Amino acid sequence: MLARTPSRQLRAHSLWIVDTNMANSTSTVERDGQKFVSGLARGLAVIEAFGPDRRSMNIAEVAAATHLDRAVARRLLHTLVDLGFAVVENKRFELTSSVLRLGYTYLASLGLDSTLQPYLDRLSKTVGEAASVSVLSGTDVIFIARAEPPGAGIAYVIKTGLKLPAFSSSSGRVLLAAKPEQELVGLIQKTRIEARTPKTITDRKQILKIIEEARRSGYAVNNEELELNLFGLSVPIRKPNGRVVAALNVNSQAHRVAARRINQDLLPALRSCAQAIGGILP
Repeated sequence: MLARTPSRQLRAHSLWIVDTNMANSTSTVERDGQKFVSGLARGLAVIEAFGPDRRSMNIAEVAAATHLDRAVARRLLHTLVDLGFAVVENKRFELTSSVLRLGYTYLASLGLDSTLQPYLDRLSKTVGEAASVSVLSGTDVIFIARAEPPGAGIAYVIKTGLKLPAFSSSSGRVLLAAKPEQELVGLIQKTRIEARTPKTITDRKQILKIIEEARRSGYAVNNEELELNLFGLSVPIRKPNGRVVAALNVNSQAHRVAARRINQDLLPALRSCAQAIGGILP
């Protein structure tokens, strides 16, 4: 997804706000019928609090961002430092590249760890637009790889690690289309759909129809719903057994995309690339 200046509407991280009742507890509690370790949840919340707009923070800032007690935030931060996931200098904490190990294990399990970049580079060069791959995380999509066309004169907003709402993005819609109908309805009923632009579709029945059409056609679009003048087109990446594991996406300025270009250029290139990637997955 591209833009001349990054929009504050496109946040690279959605904060995991931890229940303040858990702030001073380290016990395992019963939550939604499953065992829930609040200490682990708080530690992950601290990691997710960091992002492009918060590359370094002090203890007070982390506590405010996560709704944690300052004493709890301090212990968690120093634990991350001891484990090599963070560093501290002048009382300010930053994450280290070690956090990438957390995601790498998942990507490796999908067979996507070292597979994507050559394909994305070729696709981006072929269509002259940014290309990316994302995976579903709850009701969000997380972008795990990207490529820009050579000599791109426009600043692209999508970066690896960016998190966007699944119901409002083309990538999310093709991934949600692979869900069973009952599960999909349950997800949308408990999800807050926010209007990011005047063109964002927020009506749940209309969104379900769009996802059903994505299931039928095998692709989904986003036309200025996340940011004005941004257009996205996505197709699913399937393993040889047919299981959808990721979404392949191209983004362009909306005024550069017409129906003819979608059907004749972008969609065939996307489908060919997605099939090639899927064909080599384990």
